[in-house]
Amino acid sequence: MKKIVALTLGLILTLLGTSFADVPGFMKEQMGTVKGTAYVKDKPYTNAIISFFDKNGGPPPIIGSGRRVPEAIDRSNDKGEFSTKLLPGTYYMGTIQRDIKQGFGPPRDGEEYFFMRDDKGKLREFTIETKQVHDAGRVNGQPPGAFEEFVNFITIKGKVTNDEGKPLAGVLVTLKDSMDAPRPKFISHPTGGDGSFAIKVPPGKYFIVGRESVGGGKPGIGTFIGSYGKTDPLGEAMPPNVGSQQGASTAAKSMQSAGGGQALAVEGKNGQVIENINIQMFKIPDPAETREKYEAEARGQAGDGQQPPVFVVPEPAPKK
Repeated sequence: MKKIVALTLGLILTLLGTSFADVPGFMKEQMGTVKGTAYVKDKPYTNAIISFFDKNGGPPPIIGSGRRVPEAIDRSNDKGEFSTKLLPGTYYMGTIQRDIKQGFGPPRDGEEYFFMRDDKGKLREFTIETKQVHDAGRVNGQPPGAFEEFVNFITIKGKVTNDEGKPLAGVLVTLKDSMDAPRPKFISHPTGGDGSFAIKVPPGKYFIVGRESVGGGKPGIGTFIGSYGKTDPLGEAMPPNVGSQQGASTAAKSMQSAGGGQALAVEGKNGQVIENINIQMFKIPDPAETREKYEAEARGQAGDGQQPPVFVVPEPAPKK
């Protein structure tokens, strides 16, 4: 069976495949294998996407409307068989039927997501040890609503707008444990035409970030991004050393802001509906254009008897 495995070891944000070459050698040596045959409705689930979710990250997306990014993905063959490399740990398993030509990615309209159950009808756990080959045999999937042990959740509602206050459709709202987390814990369905979203997730504390997409790593120049609590653009595009140079004007010093407002966390208890969690999105500017803008503004306002600041742009790091 031709394998396409994605290991999202804190390095990627979505269900995009990556080769084993992206996994450090010492980690490859620790990986085990889980294999078996997937069944749904008493039939082999052939040529389907197979997803594995680390138990330590909480339940898979079987409740409400939250979508969780899996730790690994693979495909079953034309007999429903799968064999997947995993780092040591305990995992839940889910599966979606999709033509291989349509690629990976979150569940799409009309697709059914099934999760593997044990003999008691609960989520089945797959524990993988270092270098172990675990033969799971036949694994049976059932729809998300059939798992009664995961009935607790909170609902987060809000609206996504651009910097002019106009609603943005098609935005993905992501929930993270911290703003520094390299990947989201849950992902919403795209916002509606009025920019609204509603996502149901397990009770907890989350930082909420809106993005146009969650594929391909960091957001690019010209794309929209925003987080709950921030009211001005993010500060990553600030030219290096503005306001810190000797002789910098008052105007230049004031430009060291990292953007208005502060990213805020949302926390709720079981059954709680948290509303008005609105996100304002901003376009990521071109760093070169931003630098020129701040240089012109700072020099133009250096009328306080000080010399205009000297702007130092670091040389790009040499390629390894």
